[in-house]
Amino acid sequence: MSDLRCPACGASKIRLAHRKSLSDVLLSGLTIYPFRCQLCADRFRTFLGRRTPNPRRSFERVEVSFPVWFKPRRSTYPDEMGQEGVIVNLSIRGCRIRSSLPIAVGTRLELEFQYSDGSFPITIEEAVVRSSTDGAIGLRFTQLRRSDERRIRRIVDVWLSELLPSSR
Repeated sequence: MSDLRCPACGASKIRLAHRKSLSDVLLSGLTIYPFRCQLCADRFRTFLGRRTPNPRRSFERVEVSFPVWFKPRRSTYPDEMGQEGVIVNLSIRGCRIRSSLPIAVGTRLELEFQYSDGSFPITIEEAVVRSSTDGAIGLRFTQLRRSDERRIRRIVDVWLSELLPSSR
């Protein structure tokens, strides 16, 4: 089990993916489950050999603490001031931000953060608010440059421990 690797990039940082299609559900009866690589996002199926519950999300989030600046993507006021917050967890497809500002679900944001003092900012051109409760904003990245996506993958690769399907 520990030798399970992503067929696309060879990484061992994979986890069970959400079963969303009829074929996923039917194959799970044979203990053939979908997996998702945490670094390249490739989705593939493989024989697991035991039953396992359906996970809530396909991407593991790493605990971080990065200052972030964000504002509405298409603001009616072009020089509108942005808001500040802290990214508290991060994956290659989204993050959670702590902020005192309540944001409506469905709002499209632009955000920028730095993971160290000497690093260039990473810009997320568009992220959609998926949840907003008690000062925590859950975001799904919908648009970002390839170079910024690669930088996020490197952060996740360094901060994410090796994942084993048997430990989930």
